[in-house]
Amino acid sequence: MRLQVRTASTGARHATITIAAAFVLCAAIRADSPGETRAFRYLMGTSVQVQAFGGADEARRQAIDEAFAAIAEVDRLMSNYRPDSELAAVNASAARAPVEVTDAMLGVLQAAQRISAESNGAFDITVGPLMKLWGFFDKRPHVPTDGELADVRPLVDYRNILIDADRHTVRFARSGVEIDLGGIAKGFAVELAAGVLRRHGLAGLVDAGGNQYVVGAPPGKSRWTFGVKDPDARDGLLGAIDVDDGSVSTSANDSNFLTVDGRRYGHLLDPHTLKPSTASESVTIVSRDGTLADAMSKAAFVLGPRDGIALIDSMPAVSGLIAYRQRDGRVSVAVSKRLAGAFHPAASRALTQ
Repeated sequence: MRLQVRTASTGARHATITIAAAFVLCAAIRADSPGETRAFRYLMGTSVQVQAFGGADEARRQAIDEAFAAIAEVDRLMSNYRPDSELAAVNASAARAPVEVTDAMLGVLQAAQRISAESNGAFDITVGPLMKLWGFFDKRPHVPTDGELADVRPLVDYRNILIDADRHTVRFARSGVEIDLGGIAKGFAVELAAGVLRRHGLAGLVDAGGNQYVVGAPPGKSRWTFGVKDPDARDGLLGAIDVDDGSVSTSANDSNFLTVDGRRYGHLLDPHTLKPSTASESVTIVSRDGTLADAMSKAAFVLGPRDGIALIDSMPAVSGLIAYRQRDGRVSVAVSKRLAGAFHPAASRALTQ
């Protein structure tokens, strides 16, 4: 399958979705509604849903199959759990010599490098050795010693990735560097899948855990509304975001963490401290660019409410919010300028801008 590549660029009734790092609830939409087809498959380490509206039943089913095929192809290329993936080949050989890569891989690597530079390294795909050191790769919890962190520090630096766009190659500046695309590949995948629905003239939703992409609007609705989960209330919301079309990416530590001696360590690692970031509780990014939204949700999480919102506001193709914990333990929400009119906070929720 050939992937279409695009690197990161700069009173109505709604359908409501509650989003968290790995939980999506579609309300006000029935699976057996006329003119709708919905299917689930396990891809990229999570349950993926593709939902299509409009057109004939056969056309919707064909589009959904093609959408899943696009996601499966991204997984084949970019999984760090598959020994036969393109990413595995890059990690195995790029320290020795330049490795020629596909258009899809090149586009994602270029997007990652741009976001790393603009976030001053808060987003960094060279965290592969660090993820393994903490035990997130094999789910064997380990709190690294200062010496172990010192050993991997030279490896965690996006500037260790050297891209030659003209030759379509990538190489590493030093031995031991390892790329992990877990913070960006799903955003790329859901946008590709959503593009399939769009080309078939359908509205719909692609949902891959913390990454969603919506196209058009569901029948009888004017837009989508995403409910942002309250980290302190299992079924509570911090508020809701209105989205007309595009990607919504949420990063939070409550769905992927390790527990050591009764202490919980989240999977969102700060490339500067080499430790799990506690600067935010969750980040939700809205953008037409799914690749950008995915990576930016990680960068803003690590940066926290002040610097994270500043980064979001500096990028014209992005809006978002950051939930963070104040010193007194309460959760507040910082909202970017472009999202202010589309975010509806829950009652008694503290907001900053």
